[in-house]
Amino acid sequence: MDIKDRKKSRFFPNKISKNQAKDTGMAMVLIFLLVAWFGDNIKFVGVAIILLILNMITADIYVPAARIWLGISNIIGAFVSKIILTAMFFLIVTPVGVIRRWMGADSMKTGLWKNGKDSVFSVRDHCFQPEDIEKPY
Repeated sequence: MDIKDRKKSRFFPNKISKNQAKDTGMAMVLIFLLVAWFGDNIKFVGVAIILLILNMITADIYVPAARIWLGISNIIGAFVSKIILTAMFFLIVTPVGVIRRWMGADSMKTGLWKNGKDSVFSVRDHCFQPEDIEKPY
């Protein structure tokens, strides 16, 4: 990837703040501690301690890792949110719509539009008062 292409990338950030670099360093420490815990390998605890000391002394060393870490999290976030929203739609909204159709619900009165000659719009002759605007709910 060229430097010009990297600047135009919408997922990988160009500038990393000191706090983002510190957070990335702490995430790396946590990852190594979890690998040591679940992998029963004490060597990763030593690496985690070294990474923690580096993070406390200078967090700027984590800027390249933070750029990659935040870029990957942005990519995952962009796709996972769409997947979750699609799944929620097909698991919640679609069954509700199908059940309402089976039960004969016609909240938009589409049957009257097709069969009747009269208007399906309801006439609402209401004069709004100042109280209606103050408390709209």
